[in-house]
Amino acid sequence: MATRLELPVLDPSAEDFDAQLRAQFGGSLAQKVIDATGNQHAMNNTVNLIRHGGTVVFVGLFKGEVQFSDPEFHKKETTMMGSRNATPEDFAKVGRLMAEGKITADMMLTHRYPFATLAETYERDVINNRELIKGVITF
Repeated sequence: MATRLELPVLDPSAEDFDAQLRAQFGGSLAQKVIDATGNQHAMNNTVNLIRHGGTVVFVGLFKGEVQFSDPEFHKKETTMMGSRNATPEDFAKVGRLMAEGKITADMMLTHRYPFATLAETYERDVINNRELIKGVITF
């Protein structure tokens, strides 16, 4: 998918992964990491991918323990957030309401965010946006 969208693709198992990652951010690490993998190893490693003052957002769900270096977490003054996902019952209810014509996708989709500017506007446009019901990232 990333290749099709012409986004950089990095292999985290590559020996020079850190250098490749920093090259994407002008020599620094990422300001924000949004992990939607639900993969324990990937989630455990997120603190190592952000710069000082960075933010980690977990969207993917791993039913287990996530572990990371507490000194590294504190040293970087990390902000960590979780984004809740819906249950199968939630999806069934929404599907039923849509089939009955009581709600539409347009009623729920209130905001679109360009991928290219999301890192700079995330806090203002997503975290602090009280009008947001459901947003999507556009490429």
